[in-house]
Amino acid sequence: MATLDDKLMGEKLHYYCSSSSESEGEDEDGEKSQCPADDASVEPSAPSGSCQWDGTSCNTGPKGVIRDYQRFKQLERERREEQKEELAQLAKKFSITCRTNAEDDEAKSEEEKLEDELAQLMDETCIQNFIQQRMQQMLQRETTGVRFGSVHVIKDCNDFLTAVDGEDKSVSVIILLHEPNSPGCLSAIKALESLSKHYVHLKFCTVRPSLISMSANFKVSGVPALLAYKAGQLVCNLVRVTDELGEEFETCDLESYLIEHGILNDRKLVPCGIQAADESSDED
Repeated sequence: MATLDDKLMGEKLHYYCSSSSESEGEDEDGEKSQCPADDASVEPSAPSGSCQWDGTSCNTGPKGVIRDYQRFKQLERERREEQKEELAQLAKKFSITCRTNAEDDEAKSEEEKLEDELAQLMDETCIQNFIQQRMQQMLQRETTGVRFGSVHVIKDCNDFLTAVDGEDKSVSVIILLHEPNSPGCLSAIKALESLSKHYVHLKFCTVRPSLISMSANFKVSGVPALLAYKAGQLVCNLVRVTDELGEEFETCDLESYLIEHGILNDRKLVPCGIQAADESSDED
């Protein structure tokens, strides 16, 4: 048995063999020689399934400590980068932005250019030139457009379809449905003939409902009626206009009625130059 001095001196007693230990060793060797078969029959037990190696190990030596330190530093670096990004976003969100002197000068020069352009546009000469240009365009459109100047009488269903679908998409077609003996129809025909001479770019037509296979009830209680078409589509339908205008009315009454419903444009709003051009073309 090791004493305290032996432990302090670092003396290893297991290298020392006494006589008693030798005798004991001989006895043990004899016993082992007597039963060699027993030792051979004993096989080392295989490790259980719960203790099998899973491919990883926890090394607590210097290499393991270095690896843990490197992992810690990596996580710390990633955390610092995330904090920097968050701080940058917060600074961008709550910062008070301002422009540099160069940007201020550039913005000021752009504003001065815009003011100069606006001043040129608001100049009286520029406005007059623009008005003259627009007037010329409108005059050209009026002179080159399709002109009618009279009332077209529809004779049957095919003629009705041709009058509606056969015209240009920019032309409005106004059709008066009338019967000879119905009240208000004569006044409507006279007013329509007068309007056709003033609105030469509109196509005015008249037709009897009996010629286009309309119901007998409409022939009695629906006339006089006005239908307005544009590009083949019905844009306005005015049935029995005598309820609003009465049985006796003038051209100006029918004109105001159609202007009110958006079928005609008010002639008072047309520039004088275009009216003069229309009158001169009518005389020609």
